[in-house]
Amino acid sequence: MKISIGATVIPLLVLIAACSQTPSQSASVAGTGIDSLNARVVQAYRKSDPKMYATLFTDTAVFEWPAFNTVRGPAGMEAMARSNWASLNDMDLKLTVASRRIESNHATEVGAFQQSWRDSTGGRMAEFGRYVTLLARDGSGTWRIDRFFGFEDSTRRISTRP
Repeated sequence: MKISIGATVIPLLVLIAACSQTPSQSASVAGTGIDSLNARVVQAYRKSDPKMYATLFTDTAVFEWPAFNTVRGPAGMEAMARSNWASLNDMDLKLTVASRRIESNHATEVGAFQQSWRDSTGGRMAEFGRYVTLLARDGSGTWRIDRFFGFEDSTRRISTRP
């Protein structure tokens, strides 16, 4: 029996191509969804909107930060944000994603942040730090924060001008 190499190789190449495209497309779509979640986190900070911030977390979410007691659930996130953000004027947040691991319904993101605000003298302060976020995709396909671990590297004045 004579089997052509083309008859064997071509279907194999088609199968490999099909399998290799699906994960990257899924990861790309998931990455876009996570980027959207990060943009909403930044928006909540810029608007100083604790209610909006709370909607970005799962019902079982946990927020861990060395300077705070552990916070749980959206109501806890809202209360924490309301309390912590009250004295921070003209707040901004920048996230720099270092890496992501994406699965079908969960993902892990590691990165750095810069949170800045205007202090009482009109100068600009910035806190720099690192974070790890565990994300979960809910039933509607929306990504939410399920667990946040963060820590500060440093805080310093970045501008003395109002």
